[in-house]
Amino acid sequence: MADRRATSSELYAMSKHLAVRCSQAEVAYLNCKDKFSHPEDCLQEAKAVIKCSESLLLEMYDKAPREFKDCVECLDYYTLDLKKCHKELKTLEKAAPLDGK
Repeated sequence: MADRRATSSELYAMSKHLAVRCSQAEVAYLNCKDKFSHPEDCLQEAKAVIKCSESLLLEMYDKAPREFKDCVECLDYYTLDLKKCHKELKTLEKAAPLDGK
């Protein structure tokens, strides 16, 4: 699994987790993009965001595999409509709290 990127459904399922746990890397990347126009100037910051999201994906499958899978499948079925997967998202948040504890 470490050699692949997260799917859209996986990213949506862990979107709140990403906002909490990867916010510093995301802000650093966005600040870099504001300062520089060439994409290569922010490569390190982009890699940090990717590393954070990949780490979080592995953690989701480790800490709450069933809940995460259920949420991802719901989002796949309902074409990424978070409102229709509210129950699965809440169950995931209980199994894998946003603060990572």
